[in-house]
Amino acid sequence: MKHYLLPIFKIIIILPAYVQGQNLQLAPIFGNHMVIQEGINAPVWGKSKPGSIVKVDFAGYATSTKTNDDGNWMLRMPILSAGGPYVFKVYGIDTIIFHDVMVGEVWFASGQSNMEWTVGKGVGFNVDSLISGDNVSAIRFFNVPKKTSPVPLKEITARSEWIVSSSKTITDFSALAYFFSRELNKYTGRAIGIICAAWGATNIEAWISQELLETHVDFNKKIFPVILDTFSWNSYVRNCLKSEQDREVIASTSRKGLEAGVIKLQYDDTNWEKCTEPFSLESTELNGYWGILWLRKTISLKYPIGNQKVQLITELVARDAIIYLNGKKIKHLVNPEKTYIIDIPAGTLKKGDNILAIRLYANWGVARVGKKGQPPFIILPDRNVKISIDGEWKYNYTIEPHVAQWQDYYNKPSVLFNGMVNPIIPYGIKGVIWYQGENNAGNGYQYRSLLPLLFEDWRIRWQLGYLPFLYVQLPNYKEKNNEPVESEWAELREAQLMALKYPRTGMAVTIDIGEADNIHPKNKLEVARRLALLALKHAYNENIISSGPIYKDYKIEGNKIRISFTEVGSGLAIRGCDTLKGFAIAGADRIFNWAKATIENNEIVVYSSVVQLPQSVRYSWADNPDGNLINKEGLPASPFRTDDWKNPIQK
Repeated sequence: MKHYLLPIFKIIIILPAYVQGQNLQLAPIFGNHMVIQEGINAPVWGKSKPGSIVKVDFAGYATSTKTNDDGNWMLRMPILSAGGPYVFKVYGIDTIIFHDVMVGEVWFASGQSNMEWTVGKGVGFNVDSLISGDNVSAIRFFNVPKKTSPVPLKEITARSEWIVSSSKTITDFSALAYFFSRELNKYTGRAIGIICAAWGATNIEAWISQELLETHVDFNKKIFPVILDTFSWNSYVRNCLKSEQDREVIASTSRKGLEAGVIKLQYDDTNWEKCTEPFSLESTELNGYWGILWLRKTISLKYPIGNQKVQLITELVARDAIIYLNGKKIKHLVNPEKTYIIDIPAGTLKKGDNILAIRLYANWGVARVGKKGQPPFIILPDRNVKISIDGEWKYNYTIEPHVAQWQDYYNKPSVLFNGMVNPIIPYGIKGVIWYQGENNAGNGYQYRSLLPLLFEDWRIRWQLGYLPFLYVQLPNYKEKNNEPVESEWAELREAQLMALKYPRTGMAVTIDIGEADNIHPKNKLEVARRLALLALKHAYNENIISSGPIYKDYKIEGNKIRISFTEVGSGLAIRGCDTLKGFAIAGADRIFNWAKATIENNEIVVYSSVVQLPQSVRYSWADNPDGNLINKEGLPASPFRTDDWKNPIQK
């Protein structure tokens, strides 16, 4: 392999927007607007005729290599400094040219839905006002097409391209990855490239290679039976996709409920299931259900309404919702996920009995009408009257046709590594950001070994040493508990915390910015800021406080337990009030009680009058805890426990 200034010669073919000539090809990850990683010998690879010479001319350097007997070639460019834009030229039997190519920082962003969640789906604030003045064109995205495979693919099979960010294009970017890039661009002044390979509702084992996963005791005999049979796998995936398509058709066209008259007052719903507001699938036997169900609620009025203005106000969460009042459709909402104010046509609501009927299409087992403590209600603005629609509701999920349930073909072991990660390797990157774990909640003990296995797997394959691996700890989610309880989400967070013992890893704690009723909390901006702090420390070697307090050790002192921490920064502090919250303490009986806690010399002393001989302390050990311990830099402490007592239901 040689490095030299490229002589001028005749260009045979110029393909400014493609990665393939007639006889010369580059891996599909290369293209216009891409970012090449600075500071490393970045690899370039592709195909051409066996035994032919391939030369890459970029940023004032030229590098050449020769294809092997199979026509494959790879070369590594000289170490480059950040800069650009440049023209990227590849010469061989053909010539391929890419324009507007930058040298900067490239990060691989992966995980499940909270990494996949795009700016366009909503992030809780006005994005245009946020990015005004930003150098958005310095941020470039490459979204890896969704693909499963039973064997590792050498290249992506669907067309994708590098996209320069702008106020219009960022709607399709991962919100977390975009805001992370924005922070890094402000710090480095360099172009930031994001390669995003994310897929909602995916398990970590789908992202780990078969070779590494087979070393895990829980998976060495669980690799999917058709894992090496591409034909059978593709047939299986086609059947799954067909089931998903059929489900959507049924959900959008079925009229069985309407034909049965469920929207009419006189319909007999005596045999329907009963529930109290707020209705949610999670609180019924339908938790995890995919399909169509109907709700009915009788509303009795003692006085006439006339033609005055009437509004229905309710929170709605579903895949699709159609609302009827006294047989009349008043609103159709697609993907509702907030509180809505719905105008009711004049004359629809009457004195006496009225029937409110709602057709819900639920997926992922998520559908909700109303909110705890906030039932739906009707208001008459002109009279300043509020009518609460609380109490008993009725529901039925057997009227409409049954539909296919979750088709989780993309969660079989290794299939996402094969289809979405392997084709990108060994493209030069600075590090990895990872947001995943919701799907593995319930298997926290297993996750303790799976997350480090992911680190090892990707680091081995990228061959970039201890590649920085930064990840997001699961946020607070679900209903709050009044008493200390066991928590599968807490166990998963603990597994994530334990992974910090591996080199060049960082964990963004988000236990304070989740949402009780939303598994996709909107505040991706703050999560990205915390990830960026970790990047500055672990990837850019900045001597900064990048984390909140991390549990280190404990010591029993009579009827108290003293807790010490790392990452205390300028000192321990309390957020929002003068009293520490979220601490629980237990004795030998392993029954936890809420405890008092105080800060002493940057340690926490925990005690309770109920527990005289304490054995263990837990902090923010719940699905949705209210702990408020931070450091003076404002970063929250990670949830932790001092014991290793196993949840009786945990395998």
